[in-house]
Amino acid sequence: MSEHAADDEIRYPTGFGLGDVVSWGTTGMVVLDKSSNTVIKVPFDHGNEECLLRMQREREVYERFAQRGGHEGLLSYHGVFRVGNASPAQRLGWAVQVAETIGFIHDADVIHGDLTCANVFLDASLNEKVADFAGSSIDGSPLLVIVTESHEFPGPLLSIWADLFALGSVLYEITTGQAPYNGLDDTEIRDLYRKGRFPETAFLGAIGAVIEKCWQGKYGGARDIVQALQGIAPIPLK
Repeated sequence: MSEHAADDEIRYPTGFGLGDVVSWGTTGMVVLDKSSNTVIKVPFDHGNEECLLRMQREREVYERFAQRGGHEGLLSYHGVFRVGNASPAQRLGWAVQVAETIGFIHDADVIHGDLTCANVFLDASLNEKVADFAGSSIDGSPLLVIVTESHEFPGPLLSIWADLFALGSVLYEITTGQAPYNGLDDTEIRDLYRKGRFPETAFLGAIGAVIEKCWQGKYGGARDIVQALQGIAPIPLK
């Protein structure tokens, strides 16, 4: 679409249209180049400094990951994460993969800052891929986004503890199929978290205990969570 399109019109990248859009967010849209199976992300507004800053931040984060040798959990978009009818063993496998990826991210001096299941994707082999670093912190730089309330740490957001808290909520969603305190409004959720009151997890067995410890800040890092998850034998949900 022409650069002179009206302000309320969507500006797709050259050669792409509505049928190529696979996702979008507050920063930009993601389109798929079907000929190369490559995902392309572009800002909604090239004149918006906030959008451009977030895109620049995401590029810096991915460059840092490349400098660290990359990670199998960080690749291109393949599909939106869905719990569906996955087995307990598959869900546990995803939990381990996400935790391992967060460990790599933190080792690279990056704080994701917006870790939710909406930013975890699956490839054709059903392996997880963590994405969306447009609002992340690198080397202590300010976060450019605040994660959704069901995953928001009731403490300093610019910290690994905030990501580990959000990881607990991601594990809860992977296991149960819904976000913590689903149905409550944002104010209620924040108030409960500040009081140290979290959703019931006992019915989830051993993985429920891991989730609760994530919320309580009882892990020293993502590697500890990986170790705890790897020691779990998956059990059917009732």
